Amino acid sequence: MGDGTRSVFLTFGSLVMVIALTGCSGTSWQFWKTSSTAEAPTSPEVASPAPERTTAEPVLVTSHPPVTTATPAPAAGTAAAPASSNGYVELPGLADVRFRSGQVTVGKTDVKTLDGIMRWLKEHPGSVVMIEGHTDDLGTREQNLTVAEKRAESVMRYLVSKGLEPKRISAISYGSERPVCAEKTTTCRAKNRRARFLVKQP
Repeated sequence: MGDGTRSVFLTFGSLVMVIALTGCSGTSWQFWKTSSTAEAPTSPEVASPAPERTTAEPVLVTSHPPVTTATPAPAAGTAAAPASSNGYVELPGLADVRFRSGQVTVGKTDVKTLDGIMRWLKEHPGSVVMIEGHTDDLGTREQNLTVAEKRAESVMRYLVSKGLEPKRISAISYGSERPVCAEKTTTCRAKNRRARFLVKQP
């Protein structure tokens, strides 16, 4: 092969290489870039659902039924309507016995009132009496029921000691559940600390 032919081939080969390199430079095929640098298409993230609870939240369970409460007290300044039961009624002439705060026994000042009740019972030999024990609203429900019971029993013992037949008398405790005065004052609370008398006549 002559020198002229060899020069033509070299020139032609060089031209082909230049065209190849310059012509492909605008395409996406670029041999100096690796595929690792290309960003992979991202797919929108899907929130994974929260794991389901396998146990329920703790629930407070009481081991006893709820305590029954008394009927709410009437509006301030009004008296609760005394409910008579089993034929017992309140007589206006039979005054309540009053107690100081914390007092559970009959005092000397109550003797006159109790003697008047005793006279009425002797004049009405077929009648029977029920003594209701009451307290003010201070203290717990259980404490008030206990105090009211002791007050009613103290009055009952006094009447029996004066000659009243035990079968003609009974006692019940209401604590602070049946106030005659609902105001939160010293005077009002003093009215609620009492023993009340209901009678049933033949």
